[in-house]
Amino acid sequence: MEDGVVVDGERRSLAALLRWSGMVLVAGGLLMAAATALHPSLETATTILESEVRLVAAHVLYTVSYLLVLLGLPGLYWAGPVRSGWLGLAGFLITFVGTTLIAVSGNFGFIAPVLAAESPKTIDAISHYPPVVGLNAVAAVGFMVGFVLFGIAMARTATLPRSSGILVAVGAPCHLIGFALAQFVSPSLWLIAVLGSVALGAGLALAGYRIWQRPAS
Repeated sequence: MEDGVVVDGERRSLAALLRWSGMVLVAGGLLMAAATALHPSLETATTILESEVRLVAAHVLYTVSYLLVLLGLPGLYWAGPVRSGWLGLAGFLITFVGTTLIAVSGNFGFIAPVLAAESPKTIDAISHYPPVVGLNAVAAVGFMVGFVLFGIAMARTATLPRSSGILVAVGAPCHLIGFALAQFVSPSLWLIAVLGSVALGAGLALAGYRIWQRPAS
């Protein structure tokens, strides 16, 4: 009898944890899309000063969204891709590291307005500094590869909507590739970054909503 009570209590605790994971993923996914829509399409000393409020506000939303996603990823892994073997595990680990590094590198958005006002040339110098370039490259590759693998694992899991995995796998690379294209090719290509973040955010929110509804599935 006591063993049964303990097992039942553990199941309820796990269900509650998964519900919370689902809720934070929904919030994180929505905030990620909102942050990208708010973020300026170009980051130069001039545009940073002209769009300072939008830039800082966007990075606040990004920081919160990445934190929520990191909190929700373990629950999402347990609820679905854990049954996909090495693919789900690799996707989870790489995604977690890549998202963490993206969140860390995003701190630049809070100091960029100060640098743009006091020392515009420093912005370019920082952007081309090898350790910064290396960190950003590892973060971007980890973020994209991790979410692609994780999205594929999600799509192969019966407990999650297949569409959520597809949106995650497609949205993550489009989000960062669109960001790069907007900076180095044309600001008009920022639309790709926005659509990518909407897809990624929607995929995470859809999966989060599913495990919030049915945490024990």
